[in-house]
Amino acid sequence: MEQMINKDLVKKLRNERSWSQDQLGTISGLSIRTIQRIESEGTSSLESKRALAAAFDINVSNLDINTTAAGTLASIHRGRKFGLAGATLGLLSAYIGISISFASGHITSGEAGIYYGGLGAFYGICCAVIAVLSNRYHTNAAIGRCEAAASAAGGDS
Repeated sequence: MEQMINKDLVKKLRNERSWSQDQLGTISGLSIRTIQRIESEGTSSLESKRALAAAFDINVSNLDINTTAAGTLASIHRGRKFGLAGATLGLLSAYIGISISFASGHITSGEAGIYYGGLGAFYGICCAVIAVLSNRYHTNAAIGRCEAAASAAGGDS
């Protein structure tokens, strides 16, 4: 049964040891074609995963893909899109409200200009805040992925 394997970690561990794919195949007892498939597709059998873990002297679980980090990154991007969409919807709603008030004579053109300017500035600030917070969470997620990979590569054998 095919399993997902952290192909980037396999490449990294192989390169750290200055092994070619052929050398890794010889050490692990796997064919070079299997090594190539693992490094390109990120799939392997449980037996191949065990052989690689033994060759690298790490736990088999260290070769598992960190799906939590990938999910976190996807939710960060989704949150950024929804945040920007919400700010844009708010901008359009306020713009329509100001335009209706101006058209019906409740505010003067000078007041409408001030409101439009303030609205534009507020929208710009909202977009900047969304971008900064999103990038901060993205950076924190990336740091978490690096720490997880470092502990998996070096760590608890």
